[in-house]
Amino acid sequence: MDALTVNKIVLPIMLASMMLTMGLSLQRVNFLNLLRQPKALALGITLQLIILPLLAWLIILVFQLPTELAAGLLLISLAPGGASSNAISFLADGDVALSIALTLVSSLVVPFLLPIVLLWHYSFLGMAAEPFHIPVLPTITQLCLVSLFPIALGMLLQYRFTSLFLPLQKQLQRITAVIMVVLIALMAWTNRTALIDVAETASFLLLCLCVLAYNCGMLLGRVCGLNDQQQRTLGIETGIQNAGIAMMVAATLMDRPSLAMIAVFYGIGMNLPALVIIAQVRWRRLAAYKTS
Repeated sequence: MDALTVNKIVLPIMLASMMLTMGLSLQRVNFLNLLRQPKALALGITLQLIILPLLAWLIILVFQLPTELAAGLLLISLAPGGASSNAISFLADGDVALSIALTLVSSLVVPFLLPIVLLWHYSFLGMAAEPFHIPVLPTITQLCLVSLFPIALGMLLQYRFTSLFLPLQKQLQRITAVIMVVLIALMAWTNRTALIDVAETASFLLLCLCVLAYNCGMLLGRVCGLNDQQQRTLGIETGIQNAGIAMMVAATLMDRPSLAMIAVFYGIGMNLPALVIIAQVRWRRLAAYKTS
């Protein structure tokens, strides 16, 4: 299977399948959680849509990044939150309801905002001209087809057949994780030369963005008076991005596989700080158990 087939056909289909399984795990109560936690939700949305792109710009300006690498970093920072953040929040003893709500909001809003906001950011890099031009309406349409509509269909099926899908929540999360792993593996193998180049030139910078995102989310949560669970959740939601969406935009809509490789690498590296957070929580829990 060549890179063109993966980028143009397999990637959108697998991403839509992942969004469908995510929709099957969402219920109406998730919308009610949006109203119950207005401060935490507002802060999470601000971190996701505003603070994270600013952190990307900070890295771009401090390290004087070349245009291609800067474009990939911005694309990742503007993507919606990743579905895996819900599982990570659960393992890190975070606020899972808040995590689901933030993932849901970003998944529903970003398809409409991403093409417009991405072009705006790219204009500051001098990338408004071809081949970096993104047709806004077709991009919104395709993002909705692979993200918004599958999520909505999954939620509709969940609502109509609750007794069928409710007992399958853990299995649905596993299916989503498996699809994401296969997707990243396919992208990595078919574009392995470009991925090696990214690993050599950008691994440190992408890890910097991950670590900054996690710590900024937790710090702002603490400053705003949120509890420990909510702080961890905000850090996780800020750091975990939907690498699949970023990969699709770069490879399918922009025809820039090199940018997609930056998303692939981030999709792998963003889990490292998450594992550290989970390990810290488990260690503290074990220490508290031993002293009790």
